Amino acid sequence: MKRLSFLLACLFLSSLSFGQILKKGGNSSPKAKKKKFNLMEKVGDLTGNLLTGKTETLDNVVVKASYISGLYSPEIKTTESKYFNENAKEGDYMLFITFLKNEGAGLLEIMGDVTVDGEPMEYHGMGSYGKHYDAIPTKPVSIQIKTSLGDEARFSFEPVQEVEIISVNGEKSLPILDLDEDIELEYYNPPGSEGTTIKVSMMTKVMGVKAFNHFADYQVTKPGKVKVTIPKAALSNPEIAGQLNMGNFDKGENYLILERETLKKKEDFGAEQKPGKVAAVELISRNYASFPVIVKGKQDEGIMTVLRVRGETEDKSLGYAFYKPNATTGIPISKASKFGLVSFTMEAKTYKRESETSSSSWTVGNTKYTQTSTTTTTYEFPELPEEYWENALDKAYQEIVTFFKSEYGIDFVPVENVTGTAQYNDLFAAANEVSSKRVLKSYKNTKRSTPSSIGEIFGSMSSNVTTDNPTINMMKAAGEVDGLVSIHIDLTVGGDKDGKVVLYPTMQISVSGRDETRQDKQGKYFDGQITRKTGEPFNGDHLKANKSALLDAISLPYLLGAMKEGITTIRTKEVEMGYDAIWGITEE
Repeated sequence: MKRLSFLLACLFLSSLSFGQILKKGGNSSPKAKKKKFNLMEKVGDLTGNLLTGKTETLDNVVVKASYISGLYSPEIKTTESKYFNENAKEGDYMLFITFLKNEGAGLLEIMGDVTVDGEPMEYHGMGSYGKHYDAIPTKPVSIQIKTSLGDEARFSFEPVQEVEIISVNGEKSLPILDLDEDIELEYYNPPGSEGTTIKVSMMTKVMGVKAFNHFADYQVTKPGKVKVTIPKAALSNPEIAGQLNMGNFDKGENYLILERETLKKKEDFGAEQKPGKVAAVELISRNYASFPVIVKGKQDEGIMTVLRVRGETEDKSLGYAFYKPNATTGIPISKASKFGLVSFTMEAKTYKRESETSSSSWTVGNTKYTQTSTTTTTYEFPELPEEYWENALDKAYQEIVTFFKSEYGIDFVPVENVTGTAQYNDLFAAANEVSSKRVLKSYKNTKRSTPSSIGEIFGSMSSNVTTDNPTINMMKAAGEVDGLVSIHIDLTVGGDKDGKVVLYPTMQISVSGRDETRQDKQGKYFDGQITRKTGEPFNGDHLKANKSALLDAISLPYLLGAMKEGITTIRTKEVEMGYDAIWGITEE
């Protein structure tokens, strides 16, 4: 329940930053009816205010700003529309900017001035400033930021081209949409709109928080009248999704929303943009079009939150579990052509002692005697040279590279391409220790890409929700890779039922990535874990004499075999569930 409440609060906050802009803007009647907010809306408001701090510099600041050149109708009654002033209407222009922390979690209020074209922007709470235009601007608009300590930045915007819906499923008025059928869209792209992004949404309500629920996005390829088929699988993979079908589209009266969007980051900036010391920037221009619809039926597969596959090898000695998010952020493996290794570590506890205590009692006369004995079993793994472990890591990595190339046509850039990037220094410490009781090794000095302590977890938190972040920038700097691969092998020494010393290995593999054809949209290819259920016996003297014997002792051939089976299975299932079709939506 706590997790659900936090999710709803975050959902409310995401819509509130936009809606608050009109809370005080424009003229409103003093007798205007007071808006009513439900419990979760109030929780979101309170949470946002508690997370907001203040800053006198731009050093640790992330900027996320939007220019709306065509507001959707307030009649749609989203949660954010409760903040609109009474004069807000469809087609209005507005500008807003939100400041977030780059290191640590939270929003920021600027101590200083935030202005647009020389006039102050109104602060509406939760790190957000806004401007509602009573008349359409006739020239580009410019936001200026100057902190009390003198840091400055400036960003300018032009409106994006309009998006005009012509028909839905061939109908020009109130079509009935069955959630178990494809949707046929026809709309108009003005000249010059090529390369913009179209997002498709309908309305969702979660415990009273009502918002757009995106379920498809793709790039514009040509001007004029175009048609697009949204596969029904997309309706089972909305952006807002959770257990118990949370994220279902509102049945009956609803709205189909199209957004045209352009996004600019630092690398796209010209001389008109002056980011100064700002850590990361995302500038978005949007235009909305809405189309009333009637929604019926239900998604064929229900609401998908995660695609998960589990299985065992044929001999039942290993089990595996692989999963990925729904197709909103779950990238199909077919989208990748180039990966980079970000982390490959191995950890082994090579010494284990188990004690077993037993006792017996007897009585002589009126005296009771008790004897206690303790049996100690010591499991030891022989101390091996570092080159043995390095050889095992290298053999594993080379086989993984070969598998992805042969099965999916995915190449790996040299490891040094990733480790040599400026962003790589921000990862966690490298693992390197070989002793009689513990082994911590990393392949080619790669660092850990996931935190291992509470301090590291909190130290790695960031409110940077833009695509101008270290992970995306690392992928670009490493050679425009599509995904970063992280692998960890854990070995536990113990005894089997016959008392023999054995190793119980576990392997974890994760691939996170981006799709550069969708403005570097971030996502996950998969996460996976392979576990050896039965231990692998070994001969200590043989291990010391032959470095190749270590590969068998740690069950490497079996681990890699199960890994390949798991990846192949999840690839098959993502095709069956429409991931390729959803990520392959294009204009006809």
